[in-house]
Amino acid sequence: MIHLNKIILLPLIAIVTLLATTEAHGQTPTIRGHFSRDSIEVGDRVEYIIDIETDRAVNIGVPDFRKARTPQQLKELHSKKRSISTYEEYNEDIFEYIDEAELDTVGIDGRKLHLRKRYTLAAMETGALPMLPVILYFDKNRDKPDTLYSRDTLYLNVKGYMELDTTLFLKADPTAQEGIGVDNDKAQALLQDDGIFTQKNLPFQFAEIRDYAIYGIIGLILLSLVIWFLASLIAKHRQREAVMEKPAPKLPPHIVAIKALEELKNRKLWQNNKHKLYYSSLTSILKIYIEDRWQVSVLDKTSNEVMAELRDVEMSRESRGDLMQIFQTADFVKFAKVIPEAEENEVAYTRAFYFVENTKCEEEPHNKDKREITIETKIDE
Repeated sequence: MIHLNKIILLPLIAIVTLLATTEAHGQTPTIRGHFSRDSIEVGDRVEYIIDIETDRAVNIGVPDFRKARTPQQLKELHSKKRSISTYEEYNEDIFEYIDEAELDTVGIDGRKLHLRKRYTLAAMETGALPMLPVILYFDKNRDKPDTLYSRDTLYLNVKGYMELDTTLFLKADPTAQEGIGVDNDKAQALLQDDGIFTQKNLPFQFAEIRDYAIYGIIGLILLSLVIWFLASLIAKHRQREAVMEKPAPKLPPHIVAIKALEELKNRKLWQNNKHKLYYSSLTSILKIYIEDRWQVSVLDKTSNEVMAELRDVEMSRESRGDLMQIFQTADFVKFAKVIPEAEENEVAYTRAFYFVENTKCEEEPHNKDKREITIETKIDE
């Protein structure tokens, strides 16, 4: 399943990576321009403003109204990459350069920048003077700059030394009789878009996505290594869980009881005057052993009820007597608060130990000649 997922995921990841990088770096800037006033007198100054929205990775070149460049200078400028200066893009016969502000960043939204360039120009002609906002921009992976024009041509209404009227230039015929209204058809013709100007339609070049492809391949390799590493960790974890979940073989009841008795002895409870806890633990160990050995429920029963449950169980008289003696001593300690002698505590432990030994389920065929082990026989040995 892991190999199949890798086969499916890797091509998809490569495509998404390339698309994401192209989306991030391949956006064309947007521009729009306006004049600070729509009507001025000839010789007056006006601010010409260009607003640009662009990606951080795109370098922008703005118009230079200060001087014209020769065709050779323009050719050299267009051959440069990533070092955009400014360029000549205006008719110096109708506008005169006065001053300009530095290209300013007026807004930041993630990778997108909002830039603004301001010029102070003087109008040298009268009439509806056109201005088409335009910039140069270098995309990260292009070999030469692109020219981007605004969708709208701006018009500045420049009149002579008379009272300004922003609709005078729209009147149909200046020789017509006075009082004629605005010619709407002519107004629409003058104010309509000069067409949609976009960047040059360059043919596709591998250089446009070369860097992205390299980064995408490297990212794909790294991502594949991460997926392989994580898949290995998951596989090892599942194997470990499978081993841990596998139930360990259950120990025989007498082994469990003997280990519990040994732990009880090491706790030295009665030696520290904890007689009640000692006998409660001792009887609990025996009750658990009896339940597992003969499949009877005795854990919550009294001593007499335990013995009644074992009435039909095959057991030697000595073992039955030892068990009864242990329960009786425990009842005296727990309910009558009797404090047995040290020797009696040792005898109760020994009786419990040999009760388990003499009643355990033999794995080997039972030896009929096997002698019953009691405290007395152990002492005789």
